[in-house]
Amino acid sequence: MDIGDLIKKLKEIEKMGFIKTVRPHDGGVGNTLESLLGIKENNIRLPDIGDIEIKAKRIDSSSMLTLASKSPLPRGVNKLLFISYSHVAEDGIRKLYTTIYGSRINPQNFKVIFEKNNLILQNKNNILAYWPVDLLFEGLKAKADKILLVYAETKGKKGSMKEMFHYTEAYMLEGIDSENVKEILKNGKLKFDIRIGADKNGKKIGVYHDHGTAIRISKQDYPKLYKKHNKII
Repeated sequence: MDIGDLIKKLKEIEKMGFIKTVRPHDGGVGNTLESLLGIKENNIRLPDIGDIEIKAKRIDSSSMLTLASKSPLPRGVNKLLFISYSHVAEDGIRKLYTTIYGSRINPQNFKVIFEKNNLILQNKNNILAYWPVDLLFEGLKAKADKILLVYAETKGKKGSMKEMFHYTEAYMLEGIDSENVKEILKNGKLKFDIRIGADKNGKKIGVYHDHGTAIRISKQDYPKLYKKHNKII
């Protein structure tokens, strides 16, 4: 198979519309694509461009890609942020629900900056909180020369045998680009969603549930984090 054959197969798969998953777990989106391509392992070799690692990602209804779902470091810092910056919402529950960008200061006076390969959360109380840049590429670290990233729209319950995928776009990616990461962060293309709320028993600070911190980016902007990013379908 050469690059032309691969593109032809991907276009044929795109025209098939929604396809039932072959496996009932989070990896079903990749397993199903490999099955459709007739590949037993998660990489292929094309004589004209070398080894390629295949990755498929689900795209939600807002066309956003979740790069990582991880609280900032050091461990336990989300609790300190909650104590310092939470407020009692209209429903009577103490919360810290906020979206943070690198392009502007948000209502909590938070902003994320790029420094020494970390994404650092600036805040008025100077609480140290950060995410390593490597988190942006979690699950997309190539074991080959290049990454073939394929986006899939989904329907049905995630991870179940009723889930279905429609593979709609594909990109060839190569080489993580720190300068592009800085630019995308500065332009507000990365979103950091912190979601922490006190449980239903009351308003006491410290009695809380961390609903997860997600780092998100649009599917159009994600390939730009790489030095080379060519759309092939």
